[in-house]
Amino acid sequence: MLILRESTYIYVRNLKTWLAQPTMIVAAVLSSAVMYLFFGEPLRGITGLPGFPAADYQAFLTAMVIVMAVVFSGSDMAMVLLTDIMSGYVDKLLLSPVNRFSILLGTLAIGATRAIAQVVAIILVATAIGVRFEGGVLGILAVIVATTLLGVAMGCVGLIIAVRTRSVQVTVNSWLLFMPLAFLTSAFMPRELITGWFQFAVGLNPVEYILVAVRTVIIDGWVWEHIVPGFWVLLGTSAVLIGLATYEYRRATN
Repeated sequence: MLILRESTYIYVRNLKTWLAQPTMIVAAVLSSAVMYLFFGEPLRGITGLPGFPAADYQAFLTAMVIVMAVVFSGSDMAMVLLTDIMSGYVDKLLLSPVNRFSILLGTLAIGATRAIAQVVAIILVATAIGVRFEGGVLGILAVIVATTLLGVAMGCVGLIIAVRTRSVQVTVNSWLLFMPLAFLTSAFMPRELITGWFQFAVGLNPVEYILVAVRTVIIDGWVWEHIVPGFWVLLGTSAVLIGLATYEYRRATN
């Protein structure tokens, strides 16, 4: 199809731009290593608490490092599109016989690629420090696919902000919006051991269910009662956010 060929050209152009900045890839590895250093070792003793679901806190922490990385990358994908809008590149494309949705698909595709690179880098770091993935090779692939889709969904939030405001400052600082999604979870402590208002807030956060599903695959394997809810939340959230981003993009490019 023509739209797929056009999207591929835009994707390759964006990919070359991204690869020209290798520090972006290095940052993904360093940030995950820092998370393990600051939280993994100091909190290792938490596994001794009654009811803690894992014997290895590094393994428990791995899901948080992965999910947090893709959640906070939501503003990065938006900056790709916003930069092209502000530079006039999108206007030039819209004046050409290129389907306008090719621009959006190319942007979403580069967002997915960035998410995959981040997740794979974190998995390699986790494996290097001795984390065992109980879900096996299929579990690792499932984690990569699921968190990549989550990264695209979070990127759609950034895209909505970018096309709505057309402000570099607002878009860059939109990472603040992702903080509650990342931290109002059982990232550091299982939900059963959390009390008070925080436990209630965690239950309302859709990212929590996705995090639990990813963590279950890592530390327990294929325990479907914890995986299935996260799977449906991921699909539902992604469908809504991608739909909203498409609507806002269509409205902005009319």
